Amino acid sequence: MDTKVAGLAIVAVILLIIAAVGFLEYSSIQSNYSSLSSSYSSLSQNQSSLSNALAQASANESYYMKLAQNNYSQYQSLKSMLQAMQQNYSSLESKYNALMQLYASEQGGKSPLAPVFEFLDGIAIESPSDVTPFLAPNFTATIEGTPFPGTYSLSTFNSTWLSSFFSNYETVYFYTTALPTVTKMGSVYYVTAVTQYFVAPTSDPVYLQVFNASTTFTVQNVNGALEITSLKWNGNQLSPSAVIAGYPSQHQIEANQVASTVLSQINGFGAEFPGNVVAQGFAPNATLQINGQLPLGLKNGTYTGISQIEKFVNAWDSYFIFVAEYSQNLLANGTAVPPFINVNLSPNGTMATFYANVTPFIGFVNKGEPTYPAIYDLHASIKATLMYNSTAAMWQITDETWNVTPVSLQSDTIYYNLNVPTFNIIKESTVTVNASQGAVVQAGNIVTVIKPGTFAELPNGSLASVYNFSLVIMSTTAVYSPPGTNLTPTYAFAFEINGHISPAYSLVNASKAMSPAITFVYAPDTWTTWTWFGGHLNGSTYIGGAYKFPDHWIYGQNVMVNIQFFKPVIWIFESAGTPVATPPTPVNMAVSPVFNLTPINAYTYTVNGTVGGVITAGNIMVVIPPGTYVNTTTGQLKEYNFSVVYYSVQGLKEPVSGQVPFIAFAYAINGVVSFQYSATNHFITFISTPSMGAQMWTLGQSGYIFHDSVILGNGIMINLTFFKPVPWVITLPEMNMSTSTSSSSSGGSGGYGGYY
Repeated sequence: MDTKVAGLAIVAVILLIIAAVGFLEYSSIQSNYSSLSSSYSSLSQNQSSLSNALAQASANESYYMKLAQNNYSQYQSLKSMLQAMQQNYSSLESKYNALMQLYASEQGGKSPLAPVFEFLDGIAIESPSDVTPFLAPNFTATIEGTPFPGTYSLSTFNSTWLSSFFSNYETVYFYTTALPTVTKMGSVYYVTAVTQYFVAPTSDPVYLQVFNASTTFTVQNVNGALEITSLKWNGNQLSPSAVIAGYPSQHQIEANQVASTVLSQINGFGAEFPGNVVAQGFAPNATLQINGQLPLGLKNGTYTGISQIEKFVNAWDSYFIFVAEYSQNLLANGTAVPPFINVNLSPNGTMATFYANVTPFIGFVNKGEPTYPAIYDLHASIKATLMYNSTAAMWQITDETWNVTPVSLQSDTIYYNLNVPTFNIIKESTVTVNASQGAVVQAGNIVTVIKPGTFAELPNGSLASVYNFSLVIMSTTAVYSPPGTNLTPTYAFAFEINGHISPAYSLVNASKAMSPAITFVYAPDTWTTWTWFGGHLNGSTYIGGAYKFPDHWIYGQNVMVNIQFFKPVIWIFESAGTPVATPPTPVNMAVSPVFNLTPINAYTYTVNGTVGGVITAGNIMVVIPPGTYVNTTTGQLKEYNFSVVYYSVQGLKEPVSGQVPFIAFAYAINGVVSFQYSATNHFITFISTPSMGAQMWTLGQSGYIFHDSVILGNGIMINLTFFKPVPWVITLPEMNMSTSTSSSSSGGSGGYGGYY
């Protein structure tokens, strides 16, 4: 409900604030006046010295004279403003003193204004309990004009006048336009005031009204309290624009309602809202007439009644998979100009005609519909007739006519690309790869690992052992859903080899067999990708090409991993809306000490070895490739619980001088950590860890038994050789030890053999 106007106290505070502001402005003007006066005096004192200089530079004489004259003019202007502010301050001070005298009237400091303003404020609050306490038992009211004229007693005023006022108007604002006057005759006070109420009818909240009333209150002491014994109210209705300068007239408000009704319906066509939503603005027996040339999948003609209009809207929604509707036109120079619309109201305000000269719709035809995959640019001039439905308190369209003209798509999209697929590189990370070492490259939410032993095969068939490898992220333009899908393209990424994006290049081993990179993407399980190539890279922009095939990813909790990409081409991220795959399910499983290590935490997931999955466990991710089964002492497991167990490093010795144990962990299969278990594929281990000089070691019953080979990136350690569920220890160099800054792999004495 409305903010309670606190009567006289609020008016007093407002005037105090006005007075304070006036005083501050007075002080500011006085300060400026003094400053300018001083400046002017200074200029006068320097006149003789300036005259000497001006005599030598006569060309500047006019300039300095004008400067002095301007300063003097500013001084005179500020002086006038100061005098005006002084007069305004005196007037405000006089009004404030008069108001304080009224407030601090007789009755022991009580003011007859208090019950009057409480009464007027209570009406704005729309609560009888905020009005009637200030009315005497013998209260009478004489209401003339608006609203609800009549003569009332206390009970009928409450049950009739207040009840009607509160039920007819849902929003009420109370204003005073001048200070009230108080006169006293004996022990009786008469308070005269001009009041205004801004009200919004419950039946039509937009139809704002203003009640202007001349009021006279009789206030008397009733049992020790000042109460209102009678009220005379003479009211009339005004338009808001007559009270607030610049406020739109009721005619303008109604015109805005009409425009809103039609434009909302037009917007519904652009947004492809359901037929029952778009048709909400039509009257039950309305007609929608479509003239002109429409695509083959839509029929023009006259649609009568809500059901027929909904039928046309639904056909529109089915025919187009996407519609771009815009409410501006582009001039030949690319400048956007607003559309032309016009609303004409009838004199009685119950009928209106709406005109829109051009409403462009760019529709993308849905698959399976006639002319797919065409894109149509339709310009519609629209005329609508509306009637005001007082029962529904809304404007309704009774007749609407479209004249549709197809235009060339290029005429509206000269500054936009809707036809040629374009990929712009927005982020790029490049590393120089030594085939013997491999590399790690990161860009945005993507990390790609080049395995040791990976060469670049060039178009001429030769192998490059040293080459530049780039991971690039791209924005997309004019790239739509893959054929036969409802996927939504978001953005893309690509590999580059020596600056080329082309399937003519490959990542291979020394025998020219493919050696795919391993790509980690932090993304939900509703994402996938499609491979794209066939265009060409022009600087930082890739142009053209087409979808080729969908890609297969391995999923974990908010991560997806690919182990098949070996060509430098483009992959487009597609959002499916629903999960593409089911990541491994977390479960609880107890773990026991092993090799005198103390477990401190564990993450366990149920894995289907045929499907594989990604295990996320704190700062460790483990990729289990599809077809990874576990051979145990009793047989082969195709489904198993896979755990990442963290151990305390307390008590662990340094494997070599200067390398300090940092993280100790192990894999476990069904809770078992054992050198006697083996997987049919190598696990891919991704660890987020300080990487400067980091190393990894396999731990056995007798202590450290292997120095494991790893690939180091910026804060990343990768191991590609683990296939047994055994313990490992990550070590970091002491701060006083020299470390390598290389991000290449560091190998141990065991090569890639042994129990890693």
